[in-house]
Amino acid sequence: MAYNPFVRRKAPGMPTSRRPVDAYKAIIDQLVHETTRSVTQRVVTERGYFLETSDHDVYNPLVRSLTPEQRRLLGDMLQQERGDAIHDVLVVLTDWMSSDGLAFTFQGEPMLVDISGMGLHGDFVGRLQGWEWPNNGDPTKP
Repeated sequence: MAYNPFVRRKAPGMPTSRRPVDAYKAIIDQLVHETTRSVTQRVVTERGYFLETSDHDVYNPLVRSLTPEQRRLLGDMLQQERGDAIHDVLVVLTDWMSSDGLAFTFQGEPMLVDISGMGLHGDFVGRLQGWEWPNNGDPTKP
């Protein structure tokens, strides 16, 4: 069966709990997981080219001209940009939440977000750096 990006699939990190705070934690943790692995980075670094079936094929003459060390550096740069892009989207969402009334819900219930007190992007960066979630999503509890 061909992949269809418009078909909703259950996210791998979906919580077994039905609490909105657990859904939020699962979303942030899934974004962290998505940031730590990149097919593009691996292919450029290990194989020395972008996937030839992608729109990025235009970059292959440059990528193929690089030494293995230069490809590793390019792969690291691509990986960093992937994380930066996710971070930047979370900054925009945080701004909308803090100034324009945007809110998330899970199964019709308000979703607690910004558990770190530093915005959605703060929760994301914290989890990337190994920060543990507080109990029950309450930032005042260890």
